[in-house]
Amino acid sequence: MLRATVLLLCILISISIINAQYFGSFSNIEKNQLLDDLELLYQGLDKFHTGMYWYSSKLSVESAFREVEKQIQTDLNTLEFHKLIAPLVALSREDHTDISLPKKLKAQISEEASFLPLTFVFLGNDLYCVNNGSDLHNLAIEGKLVESINGETPIKIADKISSLFASDGFIKTVKYRDLEGFSFSRHYFYYYGILDTFEIKFKKIEQPIKFKALKVNEIRTHLKSRYPHDNKKVKRKILDYQILKDSIAYIYIRTFDNQDIKNYTDEKTLALFLKNSFQSIFENNLKTLILDVSNNTGGSEGNEGLLYSYFGNNYQKYKKVKVKSQKVILDNGKDQPIKLKAYGFWERIFTTKKMPDGSLERKKNAGFGLMAYKKEPQYKFSGKTYVIISPITYSAGSEFSNMMSTNNLATFVGQETGGGYAGNTSGYSKTLVLPNSKIEIEIPTIQFIMNVKPNGAKGRGVMPDIEVIPTIEQYLKGENAPLLFIQNKLIATE
Repeated sequence: MLRATVLLLCILISISIINAQYFGSFSNIEKNQLLDDLELLYQGLDKFHTGMYWYSSKLSVESAFREVEKQIQTDLNTLEFHKLIAPLVALSREDHTDISLPKKLKAQISEEASFLPLTFVFLGNDLYCVNNGSDLHNLAIEGKLVESINGETPIKIADKISSLFASDGFIKTVKYRDLEGFSFSRHYFYYYGILDTFEIKFKKIEQPIKFKALKVNEIRTHLKSRYPHDNKKVKRKILDYQILKDSIAYIYIRTFDNQDIKNYTDEKTLALFLKNSFQSIFENNLKTLILDVSNNTGGSEGNEGLLYSYFGNNYQKYKKVKVKSQKVILDNGKDQPIKLKAYGFWERIFTTKKMPDGSLERKKNAGFGLMAYKKEPQYKFSGKTYVIISPITYSAGSEFSNMMSTNNLATFVGQETGGGYAGNTSGYSKTLVLPNSKIEIEIPTIQFIMNVKPNGAKGRGVMPDIEVIPTIEQYLKGENAPLLFIQNKLIATE
């Protein structure tokens, strides 16, 4: 109840200051049309988003919608409307639920609007400047800690601007990570509107520095000329296996996406990569494995279980996989009704069963089913396992981490996962295009409720056994801080 009250308060604060901001001379949308879009948004989230009320009560969501409805007293442009409804979408508390401005408007913003001309990264709760795209050429601010921007602390700013997008449950680390690079400046604009200047106080620089807002092309030109090496970054393998120091196995899995694995790896399938890797571990009698899923944002269902099969016993990994409704009609009484469907015909018939409340639940043994995996692998690993996680360990990447964590199969090093420990709502996402504002909402349909032991942190991810946050020096050099910590601090002392 407290979390719901705090979130509603944030929405009210956001609403109260919108009229004092300027978002540009973009075309207005009539008040009644905005209210019609708001009604369709509510219906879409309420009727079709299976996990909408997992962490936010229906009462709190309805109250938030009513408050926004009260505030639409006049015509607004799309950016003003976006600022009102984005926190409503974020009430889903599901990172697979996205809100996007119309493509034409985003292109217009890039051409006409001016932004804070720096890129940033949060490392823990500290905000650092990464690159300087301003018209002040001779500043040495790369890697400097930011103490305030226009008089506000970075955490206060981040809590405001991150209200415009969702994360799983109550995980903040992933929201801070989502503000990496130019994303901080872009969301700053979405929240605060057009500003001419930004006064930034850096630690160890006595006086605040005033930066002029610049257009995207100007910022991009400055960044390319000052950081030419950033334009030639070497892409890391998406699957990698190495033997470190002749005794430690290291496996890096960037994605579980079958298409990416097929297109960009020699093995073409995750199954073959894992078979070859664990066969090598067995033949070389390696007893320690570092498994890096810190950049794994998910991918094709089933691959998280395939990887898990090399470590744990089979069990029912999902308590339930469900869809709230197979088909809904959204109708505000004004615009053309919108139809949203979840499953295709054959999958609905053969892999799901209809429940008394009209929802659909996955059958235990059909299709992907509910079990952790389908086949026991030949080269099972039983040695010491370290798993590197981060705020972008997400979706199927976090599901793998959840399975390893609940079964006590690894020591986790790094930062809290971005994906929820209890599960997620993902699967087939459908795009709801609001007919008047043209704002797009991606609504996920399938709720995956994981069979995990309580960890005492509702709405959080897998927590690391040992938290390792990169220093700004490690970040700028591209060093893998958790990997170095495991090698130099953990394994070296065993």
